[in-house]
Amino acid sequence: MKFDRIKEIKKTLPTVPIWQWSATDVALGIRHKAISSTEATKSVLQRIEKVNPKYNAIINLMSEKALKQAKQADELIAQGIILSPLHGVPVTIKDNVDVKGERNTNGGVFKDRVCEGDSTIATNFNTAGCVTIGMTNLPEFAIRWFSENPLFGRTLNPWDESLTPGGSSGGAASATASGMCFIAHGNDIGGSIRYPAYACGVVGLRPTWGRIPQFDPSSPGGRTFASEFFSIEGPIARNVNDIRLGLEVLSRGSIYDQVWVPAPLTYDDCRIKRIAIVTEIDGMSIEPSVKENLKKTAKWLIEDGYVVEEIKLPEFNIAAEVWGKILVAEKTTTIGHYVTDYGSKDVNQAWEGMIYGAPGAKDMREYMLAIAKRDELRRIYNEILDTYPVIMLPVSGKEPFKHGDDLKGNDYFKEVIMPAQIPLLALVCLNYPSMSVPTGLKDGHIPQGVQLFASDYRADLCLQVAEDIERHAKMPFKFD
Repeated sequence: MKFDRIKEIKKTLPTVPIWQWSATDVALGIRHKAISSTEATKSVLQRIEKVNPKYNAIINLMSEKALKQAKQADELIAQGIILSPLHGVPVTIKDNVDVKGERNTNGGVFKDRVCEGDSTIATNFNTAGCVTIGMTNLPEFAIRWFSENPLFGRTLNPWDESLTPGGSSGGAASATASGMCFIAHGNDIGGSIRYPAYACGVVGLRPTWGRIPQFDPSSPGGRTFASEFFSIEGPIARNVNDIRLGLEVLSRGSIYDQVWVPAPLTYDDCRIKRIAIVTEIDGMSIEPSVKENLKKTAKWLIEDGYVVEEIKLPEFNIAAEVWGKILVAEKTTTIGHYVTDYGSKDVNQAWEGMIYGAPGAKDMREYMLAIAKRDELRRIYNEILDTYPVIMLPVSGKEPFKHGDDLKGNDYFKEVIMPAQIPLLALVCLNYPSMSVPTGLKDGHIPQGVQLFASDYRADLCLQVAEDIERHAKMPFKFD
């Protein structure tokens, strides 16, 4: 009977090489012994060997450790033990969180820092039986929407080498899009999950603060307000259900994060059928192709029976300004001198442009009023979300930027880059769960996508709408 069950499972699994499968299919195959974790890991390692020299997404390949973890996962399966829905599935971790025995360089800055313990991210992946195959590239100090640094070099966008893969989780998104992992870990303090997902044509989720625990033994001190409430960990994957599984694994609690919230992953309310769409935002221009893509996506949802109503978001650009007043004020105080002393010319130029384009609070009074304004805005948006459980808007006002666009000077940063990223920054300030969902390709090589957000801890609603979008989009992946 067991043999017959395995045969039936095998019939439902893809016939392409394992590295092209979804995390969902890989986990299913491992769970029912149709494939082994070792087979899946070897398949991904072969893919990495072939394409990573070109894309430079994984900067610390942990082959030996990964194969050892895969063997352990297989041994547990043989004993009938399954640790999680992602048992035995290969994943990656961004190179700015701790993995015991490995370097956490934060974009090549701390090249000699070797971690003595695991972060909550690594712990949750390990206790879920996942296989960590490597660590992914990012910009210095994780403060650019472009992923390159002097130590490890530039990560390329698999779809178009002239485009940024996004930042700061650009390595994670590039690795995912090109088949070098099934689920990648990222983090987001200014769009660093959602923008790389958008640029590389994959799915990226920024959950609500407190959903996924955060702690790195190499940074044992307390966190500032923005680090506590604006910096969020989350999964990047090639499809929506893989994001759901990644969220389930990463959101396991930890005693080391005092703001972790044991909120349920799903709720008992019915499927939503009413959402809002936003095609105009004060303070920014939205490119025609971005607007057309939003309207195309809205039509798909209307075909599925959704009621889609267009709305304006009140003071949304103000929320982005509040992000700057809080975050930039804190970062200039806490890491500004590190950027100056240890950062490259490029990261200093980009940092200067960001400060110029989104100035931080000039004194304590302005900083405190910014936090108060954030609370006021959240009350306003709670009311809107009570009417429209999910809101769809651009990820960015522009198509993915070209490499080096953030090095064109302060005026370009202020007039072009920062306004385009208002949808990313405002949602960090408001701190609702938000996700980037791919919707296809423009001209066969420029990824397109939309952003969804919902009320606190209701990422499940975003996932519901995202799955309906995904079914229509039939997004291809860069597997050649």
